[in-house]
Amino acid sequence: MGYDFKSVEKKWQDKWEEKGVFKAVDFSPKPKFYTLVEFPYPSGAGMHVGHIKAYSGLEVVSRKKRMQGYNVLFPIGFDAYGLPTENYAIKTGIHPRKVTDMNIEKFTSQLKG
Repeated sequence: MGYDFKSVEKKWQDKWEEKGVFKAVDFSPKPKFYTLVEFPYPSGAGMHVGHIKAYSGLEVVSRKKRMQGYNVLFPIGFDAYGLPTENYAIKTGIHPRKVTDMNIEKFTSQLKG
């Protein structure tokens, strides 16, 4: 009997999303904890092992702090401007704005998936 990780992961991610588990709350009485990782350039065909290496450690620390009762702010964004995006747009022949939007959508789904 195999472990159906897709259905188990989806179940818990849906519950966490529904309950807003990963949202920081303004003016919460809980102690505050803030962490930040460099935002990725959404300028490639998807995330690579370097992204995962950078995010996974802080994700673990953030989850532990939440479990300890902290109000955790761990924002994610995308550094969507600059040479990496321009070079990827030139390489693929797709307008930089469209490349950026497509890659942000892909990166977001990879982070959640």
